[in-house]
Amino acid sequence: MVNANDFHRQTDSDTLQSAIQNRGADGIVLIPPRAGQEDPERSYWLLDRAILLPENTTVILQNCTIKLSDRCRDNFFRTANCGMGINEPEPIRNIHLQGEGLCVLQGADHPRATGDGGKILACPCPYEPEDLCRLADWVPADRKAACAPDFGDLHSHSYGTDAGKEDQSPLGDWRGIGILFANTENFSIRNLKIVESHGWGISLEACSFGSVEKVEFDACMSKVIDGMRQNMENQDGVDIRNGCHHITIANISGQTGDDMVALTAVALDEFVPGGALCSTHVMNSDWSKRDRDIHDIIIRNVIGYSHLCYNVRLLACNTHIYNIVIDGVVDTSPPEIRHFGGILLGEGDSAYGKNLPDGLSAITVSNVICNSIDAIVVGGYLKDSAITNVINRNPDCPVIRVDRQNGLNNVLMANLVSVGAQMISQPE
Repeated sequence: MVNANDFHRQTDSDTLQSAIQNRGADGIVLIPPRAGQEDPERSYWLLDRAILLPENTTVILQNCTIKLSDRCRDNFFRTANCGMGINEPEPIRNIHLQGEGLCVLQGADHPRATGDGGKILACPCPYEPEDLCRLADWVPADRKAACAPDFGDLHSHSYGTDAGKEDQSPLGDWRGIGILFANTENFSIRNLKIVESHGWGISLEACSFGSVEKVEFDACMSKVIDGMRQNMENQDGVDIRNGCHHITIANISGQTGDDMVALTAVALDEFVPGGALCSTHVMNSDWSKRDRDIHDIIIRNVIGYSHLCYNVRLLACNTHIYNIVIDGVVDTSPPEIRHFGGILLGEGDSAYGKNLPDGLSAITVSNVICNSIDAIVVGGYLKDSAITNVINRNPDCPVIRVDRQNGLNNVLMANLVSVGAQMISQPE
């Protein structure tokens, strides 16, 4: 095992990368609190770029904080096989990122970019409706005058100091993800706290045989910067993407701006090369070579809430998601926050793509407590599945809402409890 403090370089990024490059035969790198010769008062690590994790590496964070600098438009950690200009990340194995004690990954004071590949950067990017109507040039005049911005006005833009710079991408992208693993087998991420991420906290693409456990999130889709609350989109917790399988996600807690845990298997026809700065995917979208489905995933003990979307979301568009266990989801949202819902199983056909009749199958949902606008929503097609042991604490919605005709096919629903009158709502 090597200690990162023994590899002092000009920047913290270089120091941590040097420690990883010089790891011993056991592959273990210890990152304790910073003990730098320059600026000795600062005990946290300050990154200007992502730390790349090569094969056969175990990074142990020990009671430390790692923060992104205002110069950083990059991840905290990324597998070394992917990145800008890398079209096809080679398979990589045996990568582990583990915390001991309190280990915090914290976003920048003034992020250069936030949000996903569909969000336009703006600076300022007001969050409060009155500031938005006063300062945002994308809000139409009539809605400005009435101070009545619509959903698109509120969520089309995201804060970033790179806004308006001709030499920088005007959209969010995969660099805003906190921890990004691609085409990785035999991995683990555990015992971390991710605070004010610039986009998704953790994203896995085409990863297998691994786990994400005991991760706490602290994000609310906004942040006070220079005296004004700024909008910061797409602060998901854990996102599982196309090609992922045999993964356990357990003991996820805290608050997120967007979905807490999302399985998003979206396969659009448009080809996007790997490492392109126009996408939240770091891998290419050549589905003739890549597996587009997600399967064999266990999601257990999700305790927390989203400020906008869902505790757990399954989205299969032009793809399949199957063999999924969701066990133990507790919505802890306070009375003043009513997000979209507890669990979303598919959704209507949209820009994401088409829901297939067998898109979601062999899904079990059990031991769920809901406290949001909707409890459990079946927005797509669900077959050969079971939903059991659900308590809905919102009297104004059913326990299960089915949006489509023939949305359910051989689905068991049992032990449903609600403080309201309606158990199941579905089209006639």
